[in-house]
Amino acid sequence: MNFRNLILPFFFVSAMMVGSSCNNAFRDLSAHGDTADESARALSPLSEAEKRILAKFGGELLPDQNVKIGVITIHRRELEVSFPGRINMTAGDLEVLIAMPHGRVHESLLVSDADPLGLQLALLLIGAENGSRCGGGKISRGTILNIDVQPENGGRMPVEAWISNKRTAGGIDRFGWVFVGSSFTHDMRCLAKEEGNLVNIWSFGNTILDNPSSTGDEDDFIVVNPETVGKNGTPVSIYMSFGKIE
Repeated sequence: MNFRNLILPFFFVSAMMVGSSCNNAFRDLSAHGDTADESARALSPLSEAEKRILAKFGGELLPDQNVKIGVITIHRRELEVSFPGRINMTAGDLEVLIAMPHGRVHESLLVSDADPLGLQLALLLIGAENGSRCGGGKISRGTILNIDVQPENGGRMPVEAWISNKRTAGGIDRFGWVFVGSSFTHDMRCLAKEEGNLVNIWSFGNTILDNPSSTGDEDDFIVVNPETVGKNGTPVSIYMSFGKIE
């Protein structure tokens, strides 16, 4: 399993428990820069030790060999993560892209019950690396990931298609979202979960993914694009992947 840059001590303990018995089933597929046809790759089976680790975090191996952690699915062949959500706003200023129901829902485009800690683990397992928002100094910038949305009975598209720049009155091309990861309290409570943030637009507080562009520096840049977003309450599938940034 790919436990690179895992910052939680108890994750390290669990990784040490499997030792050499771990067959690196995730790491074998985590060369996301490889030009090989991902669909042609065979999935390595998870060992019993790896299954036990997943169980410790509420995870399970699905019949199709993908992995489920709560409502989050790790698509092992595609090296992407998905989870359900719903459209929460159809107009107005945004500070959050994806919030939990107890988070800043009054200014969040989407709402999801996905657990931030589970999302952080899932992204690490597919090979993403958490880091700083912009990079520089001793901490490298985190992995940039695409976020796509797929409404029920609709097509998959970049989430940027549903937002626009308030100051330029123009649409926003895909720019990707940076994997920063949450901080934790001394008793290992995930602060992103406490604050209810999965992905932020304005860079504040604790979150799992953040806005790496200059529009994240202030809270008065990004608004909902009412001409492209679906109806309030529409169920959506949310995907995070290493796809090429357009």
